Amino acid sequence: MRVKWSSFLRTVPLVLAHGKWAWLAEEFTRRAFSTRPLYPLRRDTTTPLKPPQANIPIVVRPLRQEDIPPIVKQRPIRLPALRAGLATCYLATTTQGQICYVQWLIDSSQNELIAREFTGLCPPLSDDEMLLKWAYTFPRFRGMGIMGDAMAQICQKAVTSGAHWLYILVAVDDLATLKMCSRMGFRPHQMCTQSWRFLRLTLSFEQLPKGARYAFEQNTAA
Repeated sequence: MRVKWSSFLRTVPLVLAHGKWAWLAEEFTRRAFSTRPLYPLRRDTTTPLKPPQANIPIVVRPLRQEDIPPIVKQRPIRLPALRAGLATCYLATTTQGQICYVQWLIDSSQNELIAREFTGLCPPLSDDEMLLKWAYTFPRFRGMGIMGDAMAQICQKAVTSGAHWLYILVAVDDLATLKMCSRMGFRPHQMCTQSWRFLRLTLSFEQLPKGARYAFEQNTAA
């Protein structure tokens, strides 16, 4: 699957305006030549979930118009999704209203928009499927367990929306996130190879057998 990257190009001036030169250089280097294995993980929403608790109280809610400027300032790369109106973006805030976490929960109503504006983001979703995408914890709130707590609450919103299957894509070497997803009932569903060659992205998928285990589980068993 070949993926266009015009949405990234549209954010470059904004990224530079916010002084994120190091990040931009790293991103261009990655897109020039890199190969990265990823796990498409899947969760059966009928499985009971014991949500982890963050170290501080948080409130999870949908995006509001006034939230966009602080998100773009911190994470300019998400501007295309915000401009396109890709639904639904959820925030976790402190009880004082400070944004500490952002993540999209995408359903099948967004298939046409994804095909038009975000080619390769994910295969078309069925009516009973939803995708978690672009999780980001604001730097000052990292190390507080916010991601697990917020994601669990967003997963519950998928349940109330009627989703049976919930998906998330995580790098194979992101051990902390994989272990958190494992505790939340996400299991390896496929293997995805993300290959950048001269600013062109190719995604290839391999179906994993039923009952496939994480690499860290196999290492533990050994």
